[in-house]
Amino acid sequence: MKNKLLLVLLVVLLNISTKSFGQRRGPHGRHPHRGHGKVVVRRSPYRPHKIVVYHPVWRPAYGYNRRWVFFPKYNLYWDNWRNHYYFYNGNAWISQPTAPPVIVNVNLEKEKHYELKESDDDKDAINEENESHKTEYKPE
Repeated sequence: MKNKLLLVLLVVLLNISTKSFGQRRGPHGRHPHRGHGKVVVRRSPYRPHKIVVYHPVWRPAYGYNRRWVFFPKYNLYWDNWRNHYYFYNGNAWISQPTAPPVIVNVNLEKEKHYELKESDDDKDAINEENESHKTEYKPE
C-alpha cells in the first residue's frame, strides 16, 4: 500500500515538474505563445454584428457601407458606427456627437468626402492614419 502511494505521488510530482519547466499549455492543450497558423483579429467593440447601410445625419438620403468617412478640407472624420464626428482641435483628437464649430454652418453633403477602406473599419484611433489620409485624399 505504501509503495502504491509513493508511486502515485511520484507520478504526480513528475507531471507537475515537467509542466512547470517550459511545457505549459493553454486552455486547449496548445502552447500559449504559438499561433498555430491562426490570425488573431481584434475587432472594435463598436462593430455591429450585422452588415448595415448607414445614413448619416448630414446625408440621410445616401447610404454608406464603411465606418469612416473623411473630409479632407476640414481634416474631419465621421464615424458611422458611433454617429460621432472625430476631429483635431489643435491639442487633441476629439470625438463627439455634435458638429464641431468649424463645420456648424457647412453643408457636409456638398463637401468632398471619401469613404475609407474596409481595413480601416476596426481602427478606433483613426487619427493614427491621418497623415496618410491627408496625403491620399487631398482637398480640392
